[in-house]
Amino acid sequence: MSQLLERQAVQCPYHLAQRYLADSVGTQAASGSESKLHLTASFPGIALAKEVLVTFGNALDPMHFDQPWHIHWKPQAGPYPEFDGELTVRADETYRSAFLELRGAYRPPGGALGTAFDWAAGSRIARTTARELLQRIGAEMEARYERDERNKAETSA
Repeated sequence: MSQLLERQAVQCPYHLAQRYLADSVGTQAASGSESKLHLTASFPGIALAKEVLVTFGNALDPMHFDQPWHIHWKPQAGPYPEFDGELTVRADETYRSAFLELRGAYRPPGGALGTAFDWAAGSRIARTTARELLQRIGAEMEARYERDERNKAETSA
């Protein structure tokens, strides 16, 4: 079993980042429905892409501070692993920004050969895929925050 932990800074206050993430995955978590997600990993001279079926569910923070979301994805085709983990918004020291965190595990397919591939290159692909997913979610949060702030400024003017 291979472990994964990636974080992405988000220029959005913690409480709003939590709400934005809940808005984007909460409905799907409540319904238990699957959706398609296009994941990519880009390296110099090569780009890998795959379609996965993703489901979200509520998870529990034992400290009752953060709202983690269980995330599971299963590739639609190809020799890629399934992933189980949690997607969480974490506060920075000032609460003026936040961190998106993706933590979980996957089992490389293919037995010993798959494990060797994961050691040589697969884990880098997994980390890059996770980073690109967090960057995409973070960019959506930051854009929504900027829109909300602009709308507040226009309304109060």
